[in-house]
Amino acid sequence: MRYLFLGIILLTLLAAGTYAYLGGTKEPKVTLETTTAPLYLAGQPFHGKVTGDAFGNLFRQAKDAQTRLHGDLTNLYLNDPETAHDTIRAFIGLSLADTTQPLPAGFRYRVVPAGQRVLAARLRGVSYLMAPNKLYPAAFEAVKNQKLTQRGDFYLERFGADEESEVWVGVK
Repeated sequence: MRYLFLGIILLTLLAAGTYAYLGGTKEPKVTLETTTAPLYLAGQPFHGKVTGDAFGNLFRQAKDAQTRLHGDLTNLYLNDPETAHDTIRAFIGLSLADTTQPLPAGFRYRVVPAGQRVLAARLRGVSYLMAPNKLYPAAFEAVKNQKLTQRGDFYLERFGADEESEVWVGVK
């Protein structure tokens, strides 16, 4: 019984250490902003349920293209999947500074125009696997606390170098 107890303690410490290592103890910074420059995306549109293979394949293709195109993994969601019954409209790909480079097969460019009013939640030093679970709740809480209204058609997530992550939630 004593070894079982020690084993549970060791597993708990290991889990806590992993959580901290991945950045789980860090809190996002949230600000209300109006974007000042357009954001250029290269990727593929998606419309459908997130539970199928097609959605995951787009993420893998974006990750594969990242080494060639040198951009940040960026996903633009054009509806709220919770109100759309898990069916989303999205653009999955990369944000790029250089739009003159040739794109992989199936990719196309899309522009997010300047002037977007957003709540921007940002984190640094947190794994991109954990970041969305910290960024979205922080942004939604800020919407509520600042008594703002979500647009419902603009959610952007970007995962950059050095574990810099951000989520933009469009507000009116």
